[in-house]
Amino acid sequence: MRTIVVGIGNPILKDDSVGIKVAQHFEGLVDTEILMTTDFKVLDKILGYERAIIIDGVRLGQEPGTVQEFDVDDVFFTYTFSGTHNLSLPTTLKIGYQLFGNEMPREIKIIAVEVEDATTFGRECTPAVEAAIPKAVERVKRYLENGNGAG
Repeated sequence: MRTIVVGIGNPILKDDSVGIKVAQHFEGLVDTEILMTTDFKVLDKILGYERAIIIDGVRLGQEPGTVQEFDVDDVFFTYTFSGTHNLSLPTTLKIGYQLFGNEMPREIKIIAVEVEDATTFGRECTPAVEAAIPKAVERVKRYLENGNGAG
């Protein structure tokens, strides 16, 4: 199954870089893209793939470093992602399905890491988010291997 891993974030805003740091583990193993926004550039990268795994830092009211997985339907109808990006990821994906239909991936998995500080300049994540990176990497690996995050 043709798959792309997309890491979203800003490499100079502490925890906002978590999506990038997780995705970098997969460079050279699977098609990988690093983006600093959740706008239409996401669509440019994922169109034509059968499956997309998107990693991003989020504020959903969980403990910092909590790693969660969402399917497209989850983010459309259940959660409002609160990030530092221009257009929310759920909004972008919804527009993608409306405009491009069958060109969009059949499967989209979102690996979300709860951030603590995504507004302070710095290249290091806070300790809780840094500790979550291996967990998020493992979730992506399992999804790539099994088609789901289950071990």
